[in-house]
Amino acid sequence: MASNYQLGYDDERFESIVDQNFHCLICYNVLKDPVMCRRNQHYFCHGCITEHLRTNSHTCPTCADELSVETLSEVPRIVKNYLDERKIRCDHYDRGCRELVQLQNLNRHVDECGFTPVVCGNQGCGETISKRDRTYHESELCQFRKLKCHNCGEISTMMEGMQTEIANQNTKINTKMAHTDTKLKNMDTKIANIDTKLANINTEMKNINTKMANTDTKQENMNTKIGNLQANVEAKFEAMNNEVRGIKMSLNEVKDGFDHLKEAVLEKIESKERKQEEITRDVSGTASGGRENQHIFVAGGVGRNSVEIFNYRQRLWSVLKPLPGKLHSAPSFVYNNHLTVAGGSHGTVAEDNMTQMNICPIPDLSINWSAFAAKLPSKTQAHSSVVYKDTLLVTGGYNADQHVFSDCIHEVQLKPPYTVKLVSKMPEPRVYHNTVLCDDSILIVGGKKSWDYKDNHSSVLSYDIKKNDCKQLPALPNPVSEMATVKWAENVVIIGGVDKDRIALNNVIIYNIKTGKSHMLPPMLHKRQGCMAVVIENTIVVLGGRDERGHYLKSVEVFNFERFSWQDLPDMKEKRYLATAVVI
Repeated sequence: MASNYQLGYDDERFESIVDQNFHCLICYNVLKDPVMCRRNQHYFCHGCITEHLRTNSHTCPTCADELSVETLSEVPRIVKNYLDERKIRCDHYDRGCRELVQLQNLNRHVDECGFTPVVCGNQGCGETISKRDRTYHESELCQFRKLKCHNCGEISTMMEGMQTEIANQNTKINTKMAHTDTKLKNMDTKIANIDTKLANINTEMKNINTKMANTDTKQENMNTKIGNLQANVEAKFEAMNNEVRGIKMSLNEVKDGFDHLKEAVLEKIESKERKQEEITRDVSGTASGGRENQHIFVAGGVGRNSVEIFNYRQRLWSVLKPLPGKLHSAPSFVYNNHLTVAGGSHGTVAEDNMTQMNICPIPDLSINWSAFAAKLPSKTQAHSSVVYKDTLLVTGGYNADQHVFSDCIHEVQLKPPYTVKLVSKMPEPRVYHNTVLCDDSILIVGGKKSWDYKDNHSSVLSYDIKKNDCKQLPALPNPVSEMATVKWAENVVIIGGVDKDRIALNNVIIYNIKTGKSHMLPPMLHKRQGCMAVVIENTIVVLGGRDERGHYLKSVEVFNFERFSWQDLPDMKEKRYLATAVVI
């Protein structure tokens, strides 16, 4: 039965394959005017779901949740942006239009398209032609067109003049019959002149006929050229189809690679769980024995000196002794049974000090913060650091001593004599970036080269610690700063952040360290810039940050690789933006 509403866009109309996540779950075409069920975010064409709700039932056809036209929700902006940027063929492709336009510009293009069908305006014709050919058809090709003679006016004037002159002559002949033979000869001469003019008129008519024949020849030549052009277009279109088929094969290879990655992740999770169960049985003699609690330590943030700790097993937050000052934009690390916060900013004043807390076995309210003997190379904020053996590798940041954005990589000894050494430089300065330790290298990801978000980086660097060599890797899909990062197997996961337009993101990118290829994981439940992230067991835990309205967040959410989805954890006690967090 034919539908009386518009379905989604046919896949074959698009320049490249559209991901299946952006297909209507009713018509299975690419989404058109997409909406979603609010609870479980199933995407449908507006026309498809409206017809379904009208003719079938008031439930979502995918999850069976109660649904109506009034409760349909707009899809996330990332879905609209993705669809709007896809390139699609014109509605009049079958009439000859070969334009590929972004989906968001399709309606405007169709309104202006020269291949839009119109009807010839000449009375008696009624032929349907393309809009761009209408004028030429109506004036040059149509058999019902009106022809205009360019010489008729001149001929009519000449004829009228001759008729007047003949009438005058006749009058003179009738009234002056008695005139002399000389006047009769003059009359004969004038008549001869008239004969000459008529002969000239006949010659001009022959010239007009010759021009019309030339016009017919030009028309035939034009038809030949149009035929040749059509053949060339068809050949190019076939070549384009071959290229599209090649792209489809490449995309299938990418999808296969991502599926293999997911299988490897799940296998690692299962292996880890089996190993943990074996360890538990060895220790307690029973398969149900308990494991040690794991804790997430969170400190500082803009306008905050408070410190709190989260017991992951018990899902419980507790408060610790506060930092010496309200500290933000500082990394933290665990070394020698101490948790250390390195540098950062108290309001607008940067620090080069490091402050530490004993965490053996775990911190509690009785433990105070103390100064660590080692210092940063300068008063620094918005930098990033990792611990490698007995050294702290510090990258970038804002150097408040020299008032510059740093492109340096420094090595700080964490044992006496606590020396500081410049070991290398990056191609560009970086602040609000992240670093991840990968064996004997560190991966330097994103950030920006000034305080302006328009200077966000998409570049990725690899610094080989042993070779003291810094090289460029394939870039991220988009520039980003103030994001969180964690290492997962042979990948780095880039979480949230802010783009060049100062818009907070809920994107989650998984970047393969060996291949440099990026894939998208499901987006977070909340948009977050300046957030924190850690890994516990088979989950990524993301904390705090600032949302798209500029509000500081105390919410916490986790991504479980086994379930491949996000869910909320209990909120922190305080809202935190540009704070620091580690697992202890």
